Amino acid sequence: MGSETNNSLEATLNTLNNTINNTINDYTAGFTEEGKSSIQDGVIEVLGRSYSLPEDKEAYEEDVESFLWFSYRRNFRAIGGTQFTSDRGWGCMLRCIQMLYSHTLIRHAFSRDWRWKFCPKYNAILRDFLDDPNGLYSIQQIAKAGCSAGKDVGTWFGPNTAAQSIRVLSEFHKDLNLNVQVVMDNFMCIEDIVFFSSNEDTGEWVPLLLLIPLRLGLSECNNIYMEPIKACFDLPHNVGAVGGRPNSAFYFIGYQGDRLLYLDPHVTQESLSPDSIDLERIPDESYHTRKVDLLPWEQLDPSIALAFYCRTRNDFDELCGELRADITSGPSSLFEMADERPSYMTPPRRHPLDKLPENYTAEYEDLNTEDAAESDSDGFEIISNS
Repeated sequence: MGSETNNSLEATLNTLNNTINNTINDYTAGFTEEGKSSIQDGVIEVLGRSYSLPEDKEAYEEDVESFLWFSYRRNFRAIGGTQFTSDRGWGCMLRCIQMLYSHTLIRHAFSRDWRWKFCPKYNAILRDFLDDPNGLYSIQQIAKAGCSAGKDVGTWFGPNTAAQSIRVLSEFHKDLNLNVQVVMDNFMCIEDIVFFSSNEDTGEWVPLLLLIPLRLGLSECNNIYMEPIKACFDLPHNVGAVGGRPNSAFYFIGYQGDRLLYLDPHVTQESLSPDSIDLERIPDESYHTRKVDLLPWEQLDPSIALAFYCRTRNDFDELCGELRADITSGPSSLFEMADERPSYMTPPRRHPLDKLPENYTAEYEDLNTEDAAESDSDGFEIISNS
């Protein structure tokens, strides 16, 4: 009992200490440009779209503004079993995975060319991300999903844990018709992905969000990987990446030159209580921004998770061809790909959550997320202070 108490106290003190450090970072970010660089005139790439500035400035800003922007919030309902009513100082990776997944859902519901305007379908997507314990992808739900992977509420997620948490939560959104798969151990088996992306009853393709956590070095990114990472943002199926620099997590959506373009969650805003707003028309101005920053390559943390959306099987086949041509070939290959499963690998099995009964309510301590827990030993959790 004494050992458990000491461990709990140590975890609480570490969380408090790092929260203070990150709060200082948040305040000082407004007074220094260290680690940031401003966007210059010239070509800038945003998820498969190329803009020439200043000529295309308005089109570029409308594109950026159409992403849902999730940042720190305060005064939301406490995450179950804790006293946390704000994610400031620890929740930036959770906010980044919210941005990535919400963009995927917008792509899934509309297209890459959708631009910010109110409509019921868009409003329904935003509703699922509000700071509401009942929201499908709320900060409360993602934090609780992380507990099943061994991450206490108030501690930081790395890109891999964030990806696994979204995969778990997506299992409870059955009517979405979207399959989330996380590539493990830097090895992508096409046969297995097709297996999980095929409807078990009809064999028809289920639209796919493919998340690929990577490790690009030990303590810093190897320069050999810069061009392949940039090439990922040129692909039409790319929906961004989550990663960052030490002490900060970002949602990457493109690049300019050798710097990565990102949306920054390190702004603290008041939470919108679902009980005090019109949920049929959510006031959404605080969920969009035209402010983006650029991160120099040499400051990028080596842990990053790439993401791709494939609506059809043809999209997936096209993505595989593009990955082979530009991303997974030569000495700068980001990961391995194979058409078929090697003989030493265990045959795929459908996750137990695929068989949940109708109207099942998630109790996260009961979920079988051993795959996510085992993945923590792979060393992706380098972003430790976000």
